[in-house]
Parts: sequence; structure tokens; C-alpha cells
Amino acid sequence: MKKITIPLQTAPLIHCITNAISVETVANALLYIGAKPIMTEDIRAFNDLALQTNSLLLNLGSLSLDKEKSILAASKLAIGKEPVVLDVVGIASAKSAMKVAKKIIADQPTIVRGNISEMRALCDLQTHGRGVDGSLLDQTDEELINLITALKQLPQESIYVATGTKDIVVARNNVWVLSNGVPELDRFTGSGDTLSGLLAALLGEGASPEDAAIQAISYLNIAGETAKSKTVTSGIAEFRQLFLNELSLLGVEDSDWINKIRGTKNDETIIFSDSEI
Repeated sequence: MKKITIPLQTAPLIHCITNAISVETVANALLYIGAKPIMTEDIRAFNDLALQTNSLLLNLGSLSLDKEKSILAASKLAIGKEPVVLDVVGIASAKSAMKVAKKIIADQPTIVRGNISEMRALCDLQTHGRGVDGSLLDQTDEELINLITALKQLPQESIYVATGTKDIVVARNNVWVLSNGVPELDRFTGSGDTLSGLLAALLGEGASPEDAAIQAISYLNIAGETAKSKTVTSGIAEFRQLFLNELSLLGVEDSDWINKIRGTKNDETIIFSDSEI
């Protein structure tokens, strides 16, 4: 595992077609970690942007017919030319979103991310998710094993990220189960969208897809843990502000944050260092 320096060193430009509910949060999160966001759905700009951007984020949240056209057009331009992150938010509850997701997945995006219930739906497993929220009923140890088995059956040209109380990363040769994070991250809008932005940013920096997945998830979750340790009240608004602030601080104030990652790789406890693992 090669450690990625945050704030990012090359200021990668990330084209984001993301959830309208969290567009400002995602844009600012990218700035906080040293990336540069551009948030446009205007198809007329895509050819010019493709000459400048370092990665593409496609988020199916707040999907519409116009947004669908933009997402598919951007995906067609980017696949095979720059890293692409697909966030499959909403596919557990809307057939329209599932249809778009499957079109893009057929072209093998770099990373496919959703919550555990959404990723179960993608694999045609039973899901208890409601709306865009995951369900704890889908996150028992037995159900996580079922999901990992199903994700391994999908085309392995992509990496699959399923987030919940534990986060799963399925790559061609490895399965990671990561255990950092705090419940408060699931109690405000945009934490999942922010993660997808971080994934795209680390890919844009030139990180390998597997390194980007493990470290984006962990950086966000450790920032959440640190924010919780600094809260004075139990208010979620206070936590949210401290969490967003921590995205800009963690990599500066704690150069060893990567050593706080908890979890397993292929069922073995992971111990991080600056060397390969």
C-alpha cells in the first residue's frame, strides 16, 4: 500500500456530476484535501473539460432525464481515458437509477460505490434499504459475506466499494473489510457523496484504484472519529462542521493517520506502514 499524501500535491481537477442536495459540500471537501472541483452538467462543455480534468465523478442522486443524458455523455467521453467513479445512490429504490447504473458499469468504470443495501441491489440480492438509506438488516456478518461473494462475480475490471457500519472493498485479488468511522457520519446528508468525491480526487492524483479506495474511505472515517473526539455537545450540526473542518486538517496535523486504519485484508488483520503490504 503506497501512502497518498493529503493535502494532494498535484491539485487534480475533478469533474463532478453529483447529487444536487450535496453539491456544495462535495465541492468544498475536494478543496479541503487539495483537489480542484468543477461542477457542471452542461453537455456542451464536456469535450473541453475532458482535455483538462484528471478524473470524473458520476453520482446518480437527484436523477432526472436531463441529468441522465449528462451522466451518460460524460461517461462515454471518459471511460478508458481517465478514472471514473460511479456512485449508485438510489438504485435500491428506483428502477430508473438502476438502469443508468448498469449502462455505465458495462463500460467498466474505475470504482463503483454505494451503501451496502445499494450494492446488494446491484448484485440482485434481497435488500432492506429504503429510499437512499442503507439498512442494518443488510449488514449482519452473514449478509456481508453474501455480498462479498456476489461482488466477486461482477466484472473485476472495476473495484467495488460498499459502505456501512463496516466498509467493504472488493478488488480483483483482495477483499478489504474496514472498521473505522462513527455513527454520526450517517446522520447528515452528503457523507456518502463526499466519499465518492474523495475517491475521484485520489484517483485524479494518480493513486492506484485499490489504494485510492482504501485510503479515501479511511481518511473520511478517521476524520469523523477525530471530529467526534472534539465535539462539546451531542448536536449533529456541530459534529458535521467539525468533520468537514477535519478533512482539511487531518493530513496536515497527523502525518501518521494511515496507521489508524482498522480492518482486515483477505481475513488477515491489516497493519499499515510506509512499505507495501
